[in-house]
Amino acid sequence: MKLHRNSLLAAAAIVLLLYVVCLIVGLPAWASILLTVVLLVLLAVVWKQPDERRPVVTPPPAAPSVVLPDREPVFTGPPSRTVADVRLPSASPDFQFSFSVVVEWSKNMYGARHADLGAVAVDALLKRARALTASQQVTEESLNQHRLAALLGEPALDDKGQVRSWATEIRLRLPDADQKHLHHLAALHRREQTTLLERRMEQDKRAYLKDDVFATPGSAAVWWLVNHPGEVEQALGLLGTLAELSAAANDLPVRRSSAEHTSRPRAELDFDSAVDHLLEESSNTDPQPIDHKDGEPPADNYREQFFSE
Repeated sequence: MKLHRNSLLAAAAIVLLLYVVCLIVGLPAWASILLTVVLLVLLAVVWKQPDERRPVVTPPPAAPSVVLPDREPVFTGPPSRTVADVRLPSASPDFQFSFSVVVEWSKNMYGARHADLGAVAVDALLKRARALTASQQVTEESLNQHRLAALLGEPALDDKGQVRSWATEIRLRLPDADQKHLHHLAALHRREQTTLLERRMEQDKRAYLKDDVFATPGSAAVWWLVNHPGEVEQALGLLGTLAELSAAANDLPVRRSSAEHTSRPRAELDFDSAVDHLLEESSNTDPQPIDHKDGEPPADNYREQFFSE
C-alpha cells in the first residue's frame, strides 16, 4: 500500500491535534500515547484499500513507414528520325539492299547552323551506310546487318561538322522479289555443278573402259575374268565378242567371223560369172548403134560402173 502525501499530512495533523487535546484535558502522557497509537491503527485500517488499477493505455501501433522509391531522373533523349526502305547498293550490280534505321543526332556547338539538322544527320548516316553496303555480298544478309549495327552505332560528325549522328534499330534485308531471284539462281548453280560432276564421272568411266579395259582384246578378257572369276570356258567363247568390242572402242576395223569371210566372196564370184555370161551373149549378137546422150557411160564401162557403185 502506498500512502499519498496528502494522507500522511492528514494523519500527522490528527495525531498532533489529539496530543494537544490530551494535554489540555490533563490526561497522563501514557494515555495520550495510547490514544494516539489506537487512532493511527484505526486510520491505517480505514485507509488500507487496494490501489485502483488504472487501465493500461496501450499506445496504438505505429503505422509502418512507407518508403517511397526515389524517382528516376527523367532524361530527354536525343532527337531522332526514322528512315524506312532506302535502297542501298551491294557488291552485286543486280541486287540492292533495303535499309531501315532510326537516326539519332546531337548538335555540335562549334558547327555551322542549319535549318533542319535532322536532314543533315540522315544524309550523313546514309552516306556511311552506302559506303559499307557497296562491298557486302547479298548472300550474307544477317552478317551484314550485325556489321552495320556495330559500325553505324558509333557517333560521327558530318562533312561540315554540324551534327554528330549515329544509328539504332538497323534493319538490312533484300526485297522479296530479289530474294526469290537469288534462290532461283542458287538452285540453278547447284544444278549446274551437279551436271558437271556427273559429266566428269561419265567421262572418267568412258576413258577407263577405252584406255584400260578395252585397250586390247587381252585386257578386255582379263577384265571379264576379274568380274566373273572361275568362268574360263565362257570367257573363251566370248573372245571374239571382246575382240570386236576392243576394236570398236579404239576405232579399228572390226574383224568379222570366218562365215562372213567365206560367204561374201562366193556371192561376189557368182555375180561376176553371171555378168560375164550376159556380156558374152550380147557380143555374139549384132550390135545396134546406140545414141549416147551427154553424160551416159558407154556399154563397155557398165561392169566397172556397177562395181564401183
